[in-house]
Amino acid sequence: MALWHCFVFISLFGAVSAEGWEEFADNFATDLAPLVALFGERLTKQYLSESTSLLDNLIFALSPLGILTAVVSVIRICGTSSLRAFVGRANEAPGEAENELLSCVSDATAELFNNGGISRVPGRPRLLEVMVWEEMDLCTKETSYKLGTLREAIREGAWSEHEGKWALDEKSPGLDIPNLSLNKGIKRRGPGWFWAAALLGIVMQGGTLAYAAMTVYWYTGLFENSEKASDSYAFPLYLYGSVTLSIGMFLCAFMLERSSTEYRASPTTPSKIYWLQPGRQTIGDQDFGAFLAVNEGPSGQLTRGLTYVKSVRSPSPKRRGPMLIFSICVTMLGFILQFVGLRGLHPSVIIADVGSTLLMAVVRTCLRTKRIGSDGNNFSKADQELFSHNQQELDCFAFRLEEVESFRLVSSLVHQTARSRSGSCSTSDTSIITTQPSGRGARLIKTRARLAELTSCSGIHQCMNWDDLPIRQVAQDLACTIEATMEVVSRWKGLPGSTCSFELSFACQTHDYKSTGSSLETYPIVLKRSNDTFQWRVDTHELEAILGLWTYSLLKSNPKWLQNGLGRSVGLTKSEASAEATDLYFHKWIFRQREAQMVSSKMISFSEQTFGCYSDSHSDNKEILVVKTENRLEVMAAQDIYIQFLMSILADLKASDWDADIVSRSQSSFSAQCTRIDELVGCFEGGNMGSREDALLCIVPVLRHQNLLPELAADSKGVRERVERLSSGSNLIKWDTALSMVRWLCERCEGQEFERSVYELGLLAQRAMVHKDANVREKGFRVARSLLETDIRAEFFNSRRPPHWMNSSNQQHWWSGYARQLGWVTWHIVKTKGDRHGMKSFLEGLGVSEKLVPEPNYAIAGRAMSARGERHAINTPPEAVGPSAGPTYHSSGKEGEDIPSTTAQLTFLGWVIPEFDFAPSEEGFRLDDQRAVESCLRWITRSAQDALCHWISAHWANISQEHSEVGSKMFMYAARTNSSMVIKCLRRRGAGINEPGPGGCTALIELVLEDHQEAAKLLLANGADTNVCVKGSNFPPLSLAAAQGNEEISLLLLDNGADLETRDTEGFTPLHTASREGQLNTTALLLKRDADIESMARNGNTPLLSAAASGFPEVVRLLAQAGANLDAKDIDSSTALMLAVFTGSEDVLRLLIELGADTHQRDDRGRTVFDIARDIGSRRPIHEILETAAGYKG
Repeated sequence: MALWHCFVFISLFGAVSAEGWEEFADNFATDLAPLVALFGERLTKQYLSESTSLLDNLIFALSPLGILTAVVSVIRICGTSSLRAFVGRANEAPGEAENELLSCVSDATAELFNNGGISRVPGRPRLLEVMVWEEMDLCTKETSYKLGTLREAIREGAWSEHEGKWALDEKSPGLDIPNLSLNKGIKRRGPGWFWAAALLGIVMQGGTLAYAAMTVYWYTGLFENSEKASDSYAFPLYLYGSVTLSIGMFLCAFMLERSSTEYRASPTTPSKIYWLQPGRQTIGDQDFGAFLAVNEGPSGQLTRGLTYVKSVRSPSPKRRGPMLIFSICVTMLGFILQFVGLRGLHPSVIIADVGSTLLMAVVRTCLRTKRIGSDGNNFSKADQELFSHNQQELDCFAFRLEEVESFRLVSSLVHQTARSRSGSCSTSDTSIITTQPSGRGARLIKTRARLAELTSCSGIHQCMNWDDLPIRQVAQDLACTIEATMEVVSRWKGLPGSTCSFELSFACQTHDYKSTGSSLETYPIVLKRSNDTFQWRVDTHELEAILGLWTYSLLKSNPKWLQNGLGRSVGLTKSEASAEATDLYFHKWIFRQREAQMVSSKMISFSEQTFGCYSDSHSDNKEILVVKTENRLEVMAAQDIYIQFLMSILADLKASDWDADIVSRSQSSFSAQCTRIDELVGCFEGGNMGSREDALLCIVPVLRHQNLLPELAADSKGVRERVERLSSGSNLIKWDTALSMVRWLCERCEGQEFERSVYELGLLAQRAMVHKDANVREKGFRVARSLLETDIRAEFFNSRRPPHWMNSSNQQHWWSGYARQLGWVTWHIVKTKGDRHGMKSFLEGLGVSEKLVPEPNYAIAGRAMSARGERHAINTPPEAVGPSAGPTYHSSGKEGEDIPSTTAQLTFLGWVIPEFDFAPSEEGFRLDDQRAVESCLRWITRSAQDALCHWISAHWANISQEHSEVGSKMFMYAARTNSSMVIKCLRRRGAGINEPGPGGCTALIELVLEDHQEAAKLLLANGADTNVCVKGSNFPPLSLAAAQGNEEISLLLLDNGADLETRDTEGFTPLHTASREGQLNTTALLLKRDADIESMARNGNTPLLSAAASGFPEVVRLLAQAGANLDAKDIDSSTALMLAVFTGSEDVLRLLIELGADTHQRDDRGRTVFDIARDIGSRRPIHEILETAAGYKG
C-alpha cells in the first residue's frame, strides 16, 4: 500500500471525537489501524530491492511495514513452485521476481536509464559500461589511458576488491551487465545515517513496547476505560508478537538480501566509469532514450576514490526450505499475536504503534532519496538531436573522451605531403608500420575503434550488440568491398606478401583549436592475409571509427548533410571535375541513368571530400560536373574512403592488358566495358556499397587519374572487328548499328582516341559510299554530309553544356581540316562512282573541289613534327589546311629524283577508292611501286594530312591480313619516310611489324641491311622485335649489323634488347659472324657487352677459330686479348693454328705462334700442325714459320 494510504488512516484518527478514549475505542479506525503494517507494497518492494547489508535488514525489521509483501516476496524468490502456488505465482519466471525484488542483474534482468531515473527491465538491453584507467608505457614512460570493460579492468589489475582480490568468477555473465541503481542511480548516504536509522528504529520499537507496558502496569489509572481495564493477555501477546514479527521480517529480508551477492571493487590506478545507453530502445510499451552518465573525480579528473558495486544472483542453497517455512510462520504468528494484543490494549498504544510504523517507513525512504534525474544525462539536447539521425552515440562519446571539436578527412590529392606517404604494400608484418601514430586524431580513432569492439557481437552477448547501427553496417559493407577488391588486385599484381596498407589523411581540432590550431595527420589502414584461408582481412572497427567520426563531424558542422540527394563529383579534384575530358569519359564509361550536371564549385570542398550537398543555387556559375545521388551521408563517405583505397592499391599497376570493348544496349545506345573494371564493380556491388553507376563514379575517375583507364576508340580491336562483322553485308540495319556505334565513340572520346574514331567514321562512310547496295550508299552519303556540316561531338554536347563546351578554336580548326580531307575524298568518290543524291552540288556548295587538299607548308609541318616527333592535328593552325597557291610540290624519289605531288595524290586515291583510274603523270609507276608509295607517304606526312594517313594505313592493314609481305613493305616504307602515324595505325589494326616480307626479311632487317639507322630507330620505338630472324636462315638482325661492321646500328639493336647469343641455322652467334667477317669494331662492341667468347657453332668453331679460318689477325689478337682459348678445337679437332695452315694465312699463323698457341696439338687423325702443312703442301713461308717455331730449319 502506498504511503498516502497511511495518511488516510491518520486522518481517520484525527476525526475522533475529543469526548474520550471510550468513543475512540469504539471507532472503526481503531479496528483497522493495526492492519496498516500488512500493506505498503510499493515501499516494501523498493526497499527490499535496494537492500545490500544486514543493517538494511535490521532497519527493515524495526516497526515494519508491508508484512504481506515481505512474506509473498520471500516465497516468490526462495520458494518452490508448489509454495508459490499459494500466492498465485506458480508459473512465474525467475526474472519477473528478480526484476521487482532484488538488487542484482542477470541474464533475465537489467537496468536502463530513464529520464526520471533508472528502470529495471527484463532481458539484456543495450548498455555500454566502460572503465577508463591510466596506464604507463614501459618504454616511453608516458602516461595514457585505456578503455575496457569491468572484466578487463580486473584482469589487468586496474580494479580489485577492497581486500585486493576479486572473488567473483571472471567468466560470470553478470560482469557484462551494469548495475546502475547501486552505482549511479542512487546516491547512497554515509554509514552513519544507516546506524542512526537503526537506532531510531530500536528506539521507536522499544518505545511503543515501553509505552504499552506503562499503560498496563504503571499508570493504569490514567488509561482505564469507564467499563474495564486492559485485558491481562494483551500486553504479553503484543510484546511477544512484536518481537516475533520483527524477527520474522528480519529473516524474510535476510533471505531476500542473500539471494543476491554484492561485490565491491575500487580502482588501483586513477579511473573513471562511464555508462553509455543508445537511444531508440523500446522494451514493452516504454521507450528509452540516449543517456550518458559518469562517475569521476573532482573537475572531471580520473580518481582512485571510486567504488563499484556488482550485485549478482546467488546460487540457491540446497536446504533453505525449512528456514523459509520458519520465517513465514514466525512472521505471520508475530503479526497475529501483535494484532490480538493491540486490540486488548489502550487505543493510544495503537496510535503509537501505527505512528512508529509510519515514521520508520519515512526514515527508510529518506535513506535513498538522492537519485539520478534527467539532469544526470551528460548528453545535451543538441547532442541528442544531432546523433539521433544515424544513432551516432559512440561517435559523440568518443569526441567527449578525447575533447575533440571536429574530425575531417583530407584528400591526399590536394595535400601532396600526405599523398607521398599514402599507399604501400609489403611482404612482411614488420615493414608495414614502424611506428604507431600518436597524435590526437590517431588517439581519437583508436578510442572510437575500441568502442566499436566493445559493442560488437564478437565480444558481448548477441542480444546486447549494436550491430544494427547504420554506421556499422556501412563500415562492414566497406570492409567487405575493400577485402574483395584486394583479392582481385593482388591476383592482378601477383602479390606474394601477407600485409598491405593504405593511409588516410585527416585533420583533428580540439576544443581550444583557436589557440592550438590543427595539424595534418595520417592513419594506416592495414590489410592482412589470413594464414588459414589466405583471404585478405581489414579491421572493420577502424573503418567504422573513421567513418563514424567523419560523418558525425560533418553533421555537427552543417545539418544540411541530412538532406536527400547528395552530389558526387565526376573527377577527384576541382580541375578534373571542370575538365571537358571528364565529361567525355563520364558519358563513355559511367553514364547509365543519372546525367551529370554542371554546378558551382562551392558545392564541394575538394580538399576534404568529392561529394557535397546538391544545390541548384548559383545557376549562373557552372564550373564542375556533379551527379546527384540518393545515397545517405555515411554511404557517400564510405565511397570516398574506398576511392582513397583504390588510389593507393592501384598506384603501381600497369594497364597493358586492360582490354576494353563496347556493348550494345539498344540500336543507338551503347556502353563501354572492360573485364577488369567489371571485376572492381562486382566487388563494389557485392559489398552493397551502391549501384553499378555509383561504382563507376568511384572507380573510373581513379583509373583515369592513375592512367589505367583502357583505351577504347573506334579502331580498337574489339570495336573494329564488330564493325567489320556488321558492315560485311548489305543489311541496312547492321550498317546503321555499325555507324551508330562508331558515332557514339566519336561523341565520347578525347584526344587521339577522338581523332582516330572520327577517322574511322569517315572511313566507314567511304566504304558505305562505294557499296554495291543503294540503301547503304545513301546512308554513307548522309553520314558524310553530317560530318562535313558540323563537329558531331560539339553537336552532342550543345544541348547539355555551355556554348563553349567542346568547341574551342583549336577544335574548330581541327574539324575544318578533317572536313576538307573527307570532302576531297568524297568528291573523288562521287567523280569515280557517279553523282548520287545531289552530293556533288552539296560539296561544291561547301567549296570542295578536286584541288581543295592543300599543298604542303614546310614551315608549319616542320614545326609540328619537331615538336613531338609527329603532328597532333588539333594544334594545326587554319592556314595549314587551307588551299595553297604556291608552286607545285615534288616528293623526293630515288637518289634525288623528283616525283610530282599529283602522282602522290593519285597513289593515295588509287589505294582508297576501288576502281579508281590510277594514271600517274610519269610512266613506269605502279600503285604498289616503292617510289609511288613513299612519295604518297612523304606528301601526306609533310602536308600534315592525318586523316588521309589513317585511311590509307587502314587499307594497307586490311590487305596485310591476307598478304603479310605487303604489311612488311608498308612498315619499311613508313619508316623510311618517317611516317610514325602510319606505323602506329598499321599496328593498331593488326598488321604485324615483325612479319617477314619478300625474301623472308622483316622490315627491321631490311633497314639494317640498308644501313638506315633513323628508320630502324623508328621501327624499334614502335615495337619491332630485335630478335626476329630472317626466315629460313634464322639470321638475326644483330648478326647482319655486326657482319656489316655497323657499330651504330649494332649498338641500337643491343640497347633495344637484341640477344647476344641468338644463333642462325649454322649455330653462329653475332660474335661469330663479326669475327668471321673481320669486323673489328663490332667484335669489340659485342665483347664489351659480354658476348660468350667460347660459344661453339655447329661445326665446333669458336669466334677465334672463325676469325683464324677467315684470316683476320687483328680480330684474332682482339679475341686472344679478351681471353679466348688459343687451343680450342672444332668438330674435327682442328685448332686455330691448323685452320691458319689450311687457309694459308701467314699473318694469323705467325700471330698465333707469337701468342703461344700449342704446335703439338693433334687433330682427329692424329696429325700435328707440321704434319698438316706437309700433307697439304703448304707454301714455303708457312714451313719457315713453323720451322722457326719448332727451333730448326728443314
